[in-house]
Amino acid sequence: MVWMAVVLTGCGGSGEGSTTAEDREPHFLAGRRLVTQQDYDGAERSFYKALEANPRSAAAHYELGVLFLSRKNDPAASIFHLQRFITLKPEAANKKDVLGQIEGLKSDLAGEILGNPQSQPNQSILALRRQLDRLAAENAALKHQLLSKGITPNPVPLTNTTATLPPRPIPGGSTVPNPPRPTATRTHTVKRGDNPTNIARRYDVSVARLLAANPGLKPARMQIGDELKIPPRN
Repeated sequence: MVWMAVVLTGCGGSGEGSTTAEDREPHFLAGRRLVTQQDYDGAERSFYKALEANPRSAAAHYELGVLFLSRKNDPAASIFHLQRFITLKPEAANKKDVLGQIEGLKSDLAGEILGNPQSQPNQSILALRRQLDRLAAENAALKHQLLSKGITPNPVPLTNTTATLPPRPIPGGSTVPNPPRPTATRTHTVKRGDNPTNIARRYDVSVARLLAANPGLKPARMQIGDELKIPPRN
């Protein structure tokens, strides 16, 4: 990708001639020195240490923004740090230039992501596009193979999967009935005045079967809110 020409300059105390306490911070000074020595990785670490010492250092954000743009080829990181610089120092003398650079970076970055024909995508974007094209071709070939065998690639899903199935035929002409569907487990929440007898009567089961379905139940200690399992009807 060809990024817009760099109109910002680093190593200048956030692009201005005045010197502030931020510009004199030891890690910040070390970062500027490392930039002049072309040790850009070391400069990046030093500027981040300056931000650890003072998270509101507009100067450190500015230098990182310029570094990521001109030396690291990382426009997203550059946008972040330049925006932080403007937020922390809205009265900056070079504010107009910085905002123009941010908008240019955003435009170029959007062009790369969206496939603007005027932009030149980086290798990772091109590799991703090639992979998507390959997968699309393989998918089309697979659909063709399925159709040639009489198989519909996208069958219509069943709308009623609980419909009753016909009996299964067996040799000799007779049929075997399908197994019965499992019955959903019923429960009862104990309310005031409930006891095993009236609960069993309510659900048309015997008291013995109700107690068997709830082996831990002690009728004398039933509490309001207890959950009882209700067995199938007699």
